[in-house]
Amino acid sequence: MDRPRAKRAGERRRHPTEVRRQLVISAARDLIADKGLFGVQIRDISAACGVSPGTITYHFSGLDEVLMEVVKAETTNFYVPLQEGARGTGDPAAELLYFLRGLFGSDEDARRHWLIWFDFWAAATRDELYGRWMTEHYGAWRDALREITRKGVEDGVFTCSDPQRFATETAAMVDGLAVQCYARNPAISVEASRELLVSFVKRELGLAPA
Repeated sequence: MDRPRAKRAGERRRHPTEVRRQLVISAARDLIADKGLFGVQIRDISAACGVSPGTITYHFSGLDEVLMEVVKAETTNFYVPLQEGARGTGDPAAELLYFLRGLFGSDEDARRHWLIWFDFWAAATRDELYGRWMTEHYGAWRDALREITRKGVEDGVFTCSDPQRFATETAAMVDGLAVQCYARNPAISVEASRELLVSFVKRELGLAPA
């Protein structure tokens, strides 16, 4: 009986570069959420996704780039479904409130999302690249809130004399509530945070209470 021969290098199946990168990013995401950014090393990620440390450093310049890619992917995977779910009702108030409520999910995935963001905030206070990306991200977030508000005012749905100020205050309130309700031993529940945010927005935009 013939013994199976080892495959030659050219016959081995190799994942495309983008697939390998996604495997690393996915493994790093879970590790950062569980252990914290500052508790994760390249060797931890390599063990989690089943590749060598050298493979990771071949596809990424280092741990800093892995984190940046994790945060970018997290932004897309968390916010885009909320945006898509909010569209199509024809009601600016319903769309805005759907999106904002969705930021405060009671599931474990939402909590892990915010834990990653908390670590990234800390890194962005000391790293120029992280800080620049975060500034751009928050600028786009506030611009989106401002434009939604401005359009709602034009349509006669909202009353707001300063959409830019509303956007800035709302973004700040989202972050402040998230820190309080997703931390360990939280002082306020996720559900209460969600309703505080909704009440604030309704009050600021002249919407009738639920």
